[in-house]
Amino acid sequence: MVLIVFLLFGCEDENKKAEAPPAALPEEKKNFFPVLDYLKGEVAYVDSFPLRIMTFSTRNGHTDSGYIQITEFDRLAREFLDPALDTASMEKDFTENSFLDQTSQSLTFTYSKKNGSAGIKRIDVLAAQDPAYDKVKSVYIEKVNTQNDTTVVKKMFWKPKRNFQVITIIQPPHQPDITNKLKVVWDDRP
Repeated sequence: MVLIVFLLFGCEDENKKAEAPPAALPEEKKNFFPVLDYLKGEVAYVDSFPLRIMTFSTRNGHTDSGYIQITEFDRLAREFLDPALDTASMEKDFTENSFLDQTSQSLTFTYSKKNGSAGIKRIDVLAAQDPAYDKVKSVYIEKVNTQNDTTVVKKMFWKPKRNFQVITIIQPPHQPDITNKLKVVWDDRP
C-alpha cells in the first residue's frame, strides 16, 4: 500500500515538471566588431615597418603634399582611436545592423548611436565575403560635434594596409561650409 501511494505521488511530481513552462532563454548577445582593437592593430602595423608615409592636404581647392615621420603619423591616426570605439562602449551606446551587399560582395556592419549626443554617430565596417568574414575591406566613421554655434562633421575612412583620410566639414552659422581633406598614404599600390 505504501508503495502504491509513493508511486502515485512520484508520478504526480513528474507530471507537474512536464507541465511547467520552459525557462526563458537568455537574450542573444551580439558580437560587435572590435573596431578600436582593429584600428590599433593597423597603427601598430604602420609603426612596425620603415615605410614612406605621405600626406595630401586639401584646403580651399589647393592640395599640398609631403612626407611625414612615424610620430606625425601616430598623431594624425589618433583621430581614429576614440575610446567610444571600445567594444564595451559600443555595445552600450550603439545598435548594430548587418547585411550582405551583393554588389560589392561584402558584409557590411553598421553601428548607429542610440542617442543624439555629440561624438561618433555612425560606423561602417565592410568585410570581404568569405567563410569567416575576417578580411576587412574598409572602416568608415562619422563624428559630429558642435563648438559654439559651429558644427564640425568629420567623415573618416580607413583602408587597411594602405591609407586613411579625414574629411572635415566646418559649418559656421550664416556662412558657407568649409571643407578640408587630409589623406595619409603608406602604400599607394592599386
